[in-house]
Amino acid sequence: MRAIAYFFIDLCLLRRRPQDLPASSALLLLVVAAALLGGALLALTARAPLMLGVGQTALDLLLMLGALHLALKLTSKPQRFLQTGTALVGADTVIGLVSLLPVGLAGPSIEESQQLLLVAVLFMALVAWSVVVAGHILRHAFDITLTQGAVVAVAFDIVSYVLIGGLTQSQGAV
Repeated sequence: MRAIAYFFIDLCLLRRRPQDLPASSALLLLVVAAALLGGALLALTARAPLMLGVGQTALDLLLMLGALHLALKLTSKPQRFLQTGTALVGADTVIGLVSLLPVGLAGPSIEESQQLLLVAVLFMALVAWSVVVAGHILRHAFDITLTQGAVVAVAFDIVSYVLIGGLTQSQGAV
């Protein structure tokens, strides 16, 4: 289990590639379960409803894996789905766990401008890191450049944010 965690940390540090993972449905299910747990932790840290956090995470995973499956099928690379999906979900989970720090710092009573600035800088750094990591994974999956992968990642993040935000807005989104 430790080797898997280290793999995803190395992936997030751009030292590993998605094709270094085994093509395993069981591993994909394991990282999906970890992502759902991470979504629950994020919701609890943000003092949001637990089921809302898990629901948003589940929707994001379905959207990401569905879009990935379709894109790989359209580009005649469906055999890359398990490794790429596992890499994207695992890397997203690692970055999500790292984001617990700024979410915890943000708290409901954040008023100090220095603390608010620190939280904002940390969030921006995490967003940038997430885009670079997703771009790194996508470049290997689709044989494109890192920049192209990053552009796809940003476009997906925007679509995901709008769709999931719209679906959960009436329930008091995180």
